[in-house]
Amino acid sequence: MKWTLLIVSILISQSSFADNCFQFDKQDYCEAWKKVEAGVSTVELVQKDESVSAWSKMITVRKYDNKKALKEVLPSYFKSVKPLFAMKPDILAPDDVATLEEVYLRMLLLAPDKSHYEYVVNRFYRDDENSVKSIFYSHRIPFSEEVDFTEVMEKRDNWLEQLRVSSIDTYITK
Repeated sequence: MKWTLLIVSILISQSSFADNCFQFDKQDYCEAWKKVEAGVSTVELVQKDESVSAWSKMITVRKYDNKKALKEVLPSYFKSVKPLFAMKPDILAPDDVATLEEVYLRMLLLAPDKSHYEYVVNRFYRDDENSVKSIFYSHRIPFSEEVDFTEVMEKRDNWLEQLRVSSIDTYITK
């Protein structure tokens, strides 16, 4: 009886983890952490066998309620990541958007403890009058004197395109 309860418990916890999953770069990312605070809903998704404290790649989605323009969100976001900049970020504003506003950031961040870099591709957009949304892909790169950025440089445009066509609504509302 105890084994049956243990197995059922494990299956329920695994299935609840797998309910809110996202496919990116041909890999599955599933919800590992969620928080709603001060009108900001955040969901972090990681690959199987990883966690928000130990990950190699992560998807983060956010919804900023009651924000009617990107300029209401971007300055505070920049202020929060500016101390981590390892180099000047790329800020891209596409010409052909299907949203009300849209901007992309490509950034190389250095962790405060200098243990790793994070290459981040971030899409901020507004597709309604009530909120700003963002989805970003973070790719962890171990720190060393000579870092190999080959994979990042080869895939960054593809990552940006995948974020461009992604809808986060289902991930935020669960």
